[in-house]
Amino acid sequence: MSEGTPARMPAAARRALIVEAAEAEFARNGLAGGRLDAIAERAGVSHPRVVQMFGSKKKLFLEIVDGTYDKIEAAFARTRPTLAALGSAYVELLQRERTVGLVMLQGYAAADGEVQEAVRQRHLDLMKTITELTGADAWQVRTFFATGLVQTVTAALDLPGQRADTAWSAWILRLVDPAAEPADERSS
Repeated sequence: MSEGTPARMPAAARRALIVEAAEAEFARNGLAGGRLDAIAERAGVSHPRVVQMFGSKKKLFLEIVDGTYDKIEAAFARTRPTLAALGSAYVELLQRERTVGLVMLQGYAAADGEVQEAVRQRHLDLMKTITELTGADAWQVRTFFATGLVQTVTAALDLPGQRADTAWSAWILRLVDPAAEPADERSS
């Protein structure tokens, strides 16, 4: 290889760049508005390379949605198994990675056919995980998801003065789980 020729990037590194670019593109524009050529350009690869690695825009979108749910589950696995602690971990994730909430919302918006089934299954799996981690009943889990949706929208709209919704969410979660400690008393 000559000095003027760039080193070949390993496939795993190229894949990671594409996933990162796709996450940003789909978070902003959703499945319908997301463009593979914009993802390729952002990742510094060709459009055909994206298709070769992922098959289709829909498959890439579903991989991004799966990765988002994986991030949420990982955040839950690292905290105490109470609704308040899980809720706080989710809010911290939303604040740290803006695309998480946006991809969640885009997943719901694109939920049609194959996408709907995939998002539904990940949503149900996450509900089951929360139930298993916390011992929460169906009403508590529904309340957890309702408050999580408020947090997701608050983060997506970037309402910095409204972060008090975090306190509201913790209050709601303590109503459905009176034994829960305040979120700021959880351990990491």
